Amino acid sequence: MKNRQLLTRIAYQYYVQNKTQSEIAKSWNLSRSTISRILTRAREEEIVKIQLDDSDLKIMELETKVKNKYRLKNVVVVTPEPNQSLNDKKTILAHGAALYLKQIIKNNSRVGVTWGATLSRMVGQLHQLKSTNATFVPLVGGPSQANVKYNVNTIVYDLAKKFVGKSKYINDQVVQKSIYLKNKIMKTPYYQELIVDWQKLDLAVVGIGGPLTTKTTSHWRDLLTSDDLILLKEQHAIGDCCCTFYDKNGKILAPFLRKRTIAIPLEMLKQVPIRIAVAYSLTKIPSIRTSLNMGLVNTLITDEETALHLIN
Repeated sequence: MKNRQLLTRIAYQYYVQNKTQSEIAKSWNLSRSTISRILTRAREEEIVKIQLDDSDLKIMELETKVKNKYRLKNVVVVTPEPNQSLNDKKTILAHGAALYLKQIIKNNSRVGVTWGATLSRMVGQLHQLKSTNATFVPLVGGPSQANVKYNVNTIVYDLAKKFVGKSKYINDQVVQKSIYLKNKIMKTPYYQELIVDWQKLDLAVVGIGGPLTTKTTSHWRDLLTSDDLILLKEQHAIGDCCCTFYDKNGKILAPFLRKRTIAIPLEMLKQVPIRIAVAYSLTKIPSIRTSLNMGLVNTLITDEETALHLIN
């Protein structure tokens, strides 16, 4: 048999008949490594031509550009249809984030989570259980009583159910009235254990907050005082991560507010091996860009429109 015929037949068995390399090796009385080399050569000689859908290729190239520009570990870009409603677009992003989370969470992982509408919707897209025995830990305190729907404890609890794991809780609001109250809470044995959990995280999933506006849709900024808001606007806050505000240069703002906030410090967050941000929208571009430049996260899940603006 001619060499090219051998390459073609083995390629046919592998790519068309869906036989494994081990099965093919046994039928031809060759080693598995030899079959692997033959398949590689079949591609090199263009006996096998692998062609991707143009739209898929375009998205993968976009992901690579964002990844390289911000030196990220991974980027996932979802592509809603142009005529879809905003609600459908949010669901598609949440679904993409849920699929990625199922791939990345391993057995006995320790996973830190913030909260908000996007992450809550992401949990809702986890339709099948995956047993991991992972421990899920809140990274921030809770919202005001007006926004209990997006309480971090609810998201942590639901994630633990979906991944058949354990959950921990924070029973205090993210912003306290005084530094004294915040320090008193953080010195309790339970919160000291929580800090140890923060230091040992394998994975963190966070949202990115956008700019301050008069009509905010944030689910925790109603806890800020008028003095907090005035100072943040004076200091040109463009957004927040883990309830910590920063300006376009990545400078942490409002130290008095920060000292009253129950949340993982950003420097501690940056020590987590895998840090995933699920974030999108044109209004958040400056905040997302700065968070990437600060190294707060090393994995981004976003939509195509946001990704395009991040590379331009």
